[in-house]
Amino acid sequence: MEVAVSFLIMMWAAREAMNGGFHIIPNPLFIPMALFAGVVLVQISLHLTAYWYATWSKGLLWGGYAGLFFLTSQVLHRQRWISVFGRFCVGYGFLLSLFAIVQQFTSNGKIYWVVSNRYGGWIYGPYVNHAHYAGLMEMLVPFPLVFAIASRAGRPSRAFFLFAALVMCSTIFLSESLGGMIAFVIELAVLTLILFRNRSSAYREILLIGVLCIALVAWLAWLRPAGLVERFARLLNPIADAGATGRIAIVKDSLRMLRVHPILGWGLGTFPVVYPSFRSFFTNLWVNEAHNDYIQTLVETGIVGFAIAAAFLALLCREGIHNLKHWNRETRSSLELAAFLGCIGLLVHGFVDFNLQIPANAAFFFALSALVTTHSNNINANHELRRTRG
Repeated sequence: MEVAVSFLIMMWAAREAMNGGFHIIPNPLFIPMALFAGVVLVQISLHLTAYWYATWSKGLLWGGYAGLFFLTSQVLHRQRWISVFGRFCVGYGFLLSLFAIVQQFTSNGKIYWVVSNRYGGWIYGPYVNHAHYAGLMEMLVPFPLVFAIASRAGRPSRAFFLFAALVMCSTIFLSESLGGMIAFVIELAVLTLILFRNRSSAYREILLIGVLCIALVAWLAWLRPAGLVERFARLLNPIADAGATGRIAIVKDSLRMLRVHPILGWGLGTFPVVYPSFRSFFTNLWVNEAHNDYIQTLVETGIVGFAIAAAFLALLCREGIHNLKHWNRETRSSLELAAFLGCIGLLVHGFVDFNLQIPANAAFFFALSALVTTHSNNINANHELRRTRG
């Protein structure tokens, strides 16, 4: 991914040079991303990291995310390409969810029926961890859902988008990821709230969401996946759940780690290296992540890095809310709403899992963040500049 992003940036730079000069579309998230990169560079250059190579390697990976964010904000701005991107997300998510369902009910214990799971885990779809599959679907499901409720879509298109959303969101429940289920429910709640606040008459859209929920229950009842009812029961008593108690213990141990290096943390990517010295419980498993993206960011980059990350999220939410005014009349605004809902889902899931430590999910999250926060007035200015060059 790092090599591919570097190659694409070079292609973008060559195109800009051929057009007669560089014009960069600004984005409010560039500043917190640059500040966060500065924290990581300080950790590396001043050897303020528990394991220099881990921080260097993770820094390169996050540099790849930053490059992808930059490319998305610079390239994905024309109306036609934005529409193509939205429909690609629908098609990709729909096909991936169909594959996941087929693999689940014909599974031989291997990914793609070929790749063995050597280190344990809970396979679902192409992911070793079912929660990370749910994290990807949380970001993809809003696209067909928003397309389905948009008034400019015809009835056949609405029916297809609603069916695609049904199949995609059903795999979140079939994967049995409790964090994924909660995140998806919150996405629906936020979308319903947006419908109520932005339109005086949104009963048709609310009805479509209700139809989706009823169809989802009927679809899951017909499939009868083993273990799903038991997973729901664990939501009623989370304290008795071994996974929940383990996560709580990890959070408590992580706060002890923070007290040792509170300002700049232990170094980006060093959590699995440092944590064994602070672990308060016995296990024969390797605790590779904190199972909480916020706590892990706080431990690895300290209060300074966490404050910058919080500023990033605050700006993301501000821009996402600002873009809600015309979501039902403009294709770009509709896709910005879908991307914003996807970001909300992954951020909610981040309280109990580590999707942002998985490159596929983290890269897509930053691409959606760029889509949400790139301003239309800057895009229009860029269009005028290119027309003048022509």
